[in-house]
Amino acid sequence: MSEVLLPDWAERLFEPSRYVVLFGGRGSGKSWTIARALLLMAAQRQIRVLCARETQKSIQESVHRLLKDQIDAMGLQSTFEVQETKIVGRNGSDFQFAGIRQQGVTNLKSFEGVDICWVEEAHVVTKKSWDVLIPTIRKAGSRLFITFNPELDTDETYTRFVLS
Repeated sequence: MSEVLLPDWAERLFEPSRYVVLFGGRGSGKSWTIARALLLMAAQRQIRVLCARETQKSIQESVHRLLKDQIDAMGLQSTFEVQETKIVGRNGSDFQFAGIRQQGVTNLKSFEGVDICWVEEAHVVTKKSWDVLIPTIRKAGSRLFITFNPELDTDETYTRFVLS
């Protein structure tokens, strides 16, 4: 593994907390940093990661490619097997990808046991989706990483996690 540089603010990703909310402008490095941190965590110990967004019609709309690129950049090719629709660690770590809206309540419940759920492009996640997702991610010590670029002060994600 090559040396992995993370910004100073990334320390909070490794500290225990239920929610980690990162928002700001495009090009600020939020997604790259989350991807790198998750890969480091998954390389160190077996974890189950759900990479979610409001809608995802194909794997190309997910962070699958970003994670693959970071695996290559970090020299972790021998640690992870990049499959067509998921990424599996040699130690049993598992990255899965889903659109919250497409899953529905019943299918989303199949993601029980997730250690970390990364919700990317979270500014478009609806109240209904949050009301389904949050109680689904219920494993003891589970966490939600939420990344987004704010658009409106009235967006559900912004009002729920920033204003409240």
